Amino acid sequence: MSKVGVRQVVDPVHLGEGPHWEENNQSLLFVDIMSCELHRYFPASGRHQILHINDCGTGKSVGFVVPLEGDPNLLVVGLGRSLAVVEWSPNDVDDKTVDPKVVLQTVDEGNPTNRFNDGKCDPCGRLWAGTMGYETVPGQPDLHKGSLFSLDSKLSISQCLQKISISNGLAWTHDRKTFYYIDSLEYSVDAFDYNETTGEIGNRRKVLDYKSSGLAKDIPDGMCIDVDGNLWVANFYGKKVICIDPRAGKIIQTIEMPAQNMTSVCWGGPNYDILYATSSRTGVSPDDPNAKYGGATFAITGLGTKGQKPSHFRVDLQLLRTKYNK
Repeated sequence: MSKVGVRQVVDPVHLGEGPHWEENNQSLLFVDIMSCELHRYFPASGRHQILHINDCGTGKSVGFVVPLEGDPNLLVVGLGRSLAVVEWSPNDVDDKTVDPKVVLQTVDEGNPTNRFNDGKCDPCGRLWAGTMGYETVPGQPDLHKGSLFSLDSKLSISQCLQKISISNGLAWTHDRKTFYYIDSLEYSVDAFDYNETTGEIGNRRKVLDYKSSGLAKDIPDGMCIDVDGNLWVANFYGKKVICIDPRAGKIIQTIEMPAQNMTSVCWGGPNYDILYATSSRTGVSPDDPNAKYGGATFAITGLGTKGQKPSHFRVDLQLLRTKYNK
């Protein structure tokens, strides 16, 4: 294995999250949650676009971003408690403000201070996204207020899990039989049986328990999977990204990071062999000698493995256009 390298590639934001590689643009999308911004970084040129999104009345935050299959300039985002679509092109100016084109669904009506956090698409193109309760302190939300939802191509939404505290990392095995999930305050990475046809999940079990694995001070956050079936998890408060062999239930590699609060990871680059990692400056003491790295985005190289092209949201575009042309 070549030597592992960690390099800062994007200047700090407030709360970076939700990295997603765009193959068509060779660019990295990510969000700055509490600033309600999308960011697009082009590694080849260093160009950095920012999209400010006006809220739709259910909270000024953006938890994730995923492109739509068939129209890469349309992006689905978790906007407050709503799932919405925005339009944003690499040909746009580098700093722009937009309203959402359409709101697809709004959830958690009984918990108005909830917000969407992480979101990804399964191998069939369903969107999976979860909510969390209101945070007064990072990592300390109102407990068990959130849920995990899935949205299908007809824009029908299903509640898949309830009583979630911080809905976070999501990944699916390459044989499409297992779904991995993180509710951060369970302090574990969990696995479910996954039915590719119906999108149903069940038979929940622990893959790795953080507290019994020597990670009592860390909070598991965003996650992705590599071609070998191993999981890469960002550790909030832990100053690290770890690699887990989910079949053995053990940590097989630890990457020490400059930033204390690592938030999420995704594979990217022309060969999908660069692990991009976002972070947060929220909750970082100004006395921390590494405080300047909080909120930065990093590229990790030399890991000896790689990922695959991420799934996009597979939606009936005619139905979608009908909805936003009303």
